Amino acid sequence: MIQAHRNHLRLGALLLLHACDNEPLPPAPSERPQPVETARPAPTFAPPLPSQARSSASASATVRSEQTCGPSLRHEGPLDPRHEAALQHCVRLPRIRKSSPACGSDAGKRFNAQRFIDAVPELSQATVALVRETFKRGQSKGRRPRVFGVLGDSISVSFDFLRGFESGRQASNNPRGYVLSSEVAKELGVGGTTVIDYFAGEVAERESGIGRSSFSAFRAAKVGARASYAFDAEERPLEQLLSRLNPAFVLVTFGANDAAFRRAPPEALADEFGGHLEAIIDRLLAEGVVPVISNEMRHGDQPGVKACPSDGEPNDWRIAVATNATTARAAEIACRRNLPFIDLRHALDGATGYGLGPDSVHLSTFKQGADVLDPSGLDCGNNIRNYVTLLGLARVLRALDLRP
Repeated sequence: MIQAHRNHLRLGALLLLHACDNEPLPPAPSERPQPVETARPAPTFAPPLPSQARSSASASATVRSEQTCGPSLRHEGPLDPRHEAALQHCVRLPRIRKSSPACGSDAGKRFNAQRFIDAVPELSQATVALVRETFKRGQSKGRRPRVFGVLGDSISVSFDFLRGFESGRQASNNPRGYVLSSEVAKELGVGGTTVIDYFAGEVAERESGIGRSSFSAFRAAKVGARASYAFDAEERPLEQLLSRLNPAFVLVTFGANDAAFRRAPPEALADEFGGHLEAIIDRLLAEGVVPVISNEMRHGDQPGVKACPSDGEPNDWRIAVATNATTARAAEIACRRNLPFIDLRHALDGATGYGLGPDSVHLSTFKQGADVLDPSGLDCGNNIRNYVTLLGLARVLRALDLRP
């Protein structure tokens, strides 16, 4: 049943272009095309990007005096342009084929622990202050400190996103439990245990008499959703999330569908997306809920979709450039507004196939499961996303000095 559900989601992605939830897949180093020289407008927001020091999970919180922005804002490769001028030329995106090496097959040779640490910027003093003030206001409203919510699109609907940690048990105690390397366990440490134990130990809601933690509870997420979905008048997803779970924290991930749903300049799509994202942030902060923002992955060469603008519309290069724009906008907003941020784009760029699966749109998963967080597993997209998401939550909990 689980595999059938996964296959159903992947098939839906192939049938619905609007369900495209990732971004362009950069070629392997040996295949990289030469950069195309084009006129590139200056970014609308260019925050300073200081180098990052490694965090220590043993400390209650590592705090920087200045804001630390997502490192993907510095990406300047041939597949990274995010302005309309780039559409005058085309860079063909590599495709994940059946003959491509499977993620994790090199036994962790590509593993880079520092990349994942860098992908979750340390909280600045301003961010810590905002998190503490918001959390305190939320507590006055009865928000639940051991519950988080999920708001997003198809990659957040996915069974492979966080659900494997529901049991709260590692594989040594349960054959179906999750796997953490010692280094990962250290980074996820919170108050003598891990962020997984912190959230798995609380029933977020009961469904048909079964108690579910935040890892498998209701999600305000939908295949093909754009950021505007949060305020859908009929489904009222954000309202449902707050009323059903009453969470103290919400993970927010949109951008891929915002880039692909219509033909428009990448800057215009990013502006529209940014307006909806900021409205989500405003609402969560007003409700005393701490937003944890994430951007999305690259968009690859989809089977059956034209590669370049000269081949007609829609085409992968246009979607790729637009996804670059929305991905960067999420990072810019999080940095400017001093919010906890997860730079999924940066984390995935070191993985086999840049973390993308066979459809070149959604994330890959390690053959032994998305809850395997060791050097082999952390070469696959969903595994990487699970790790950096947990790390982002752990940073917030340490800033608040919360523990089970």
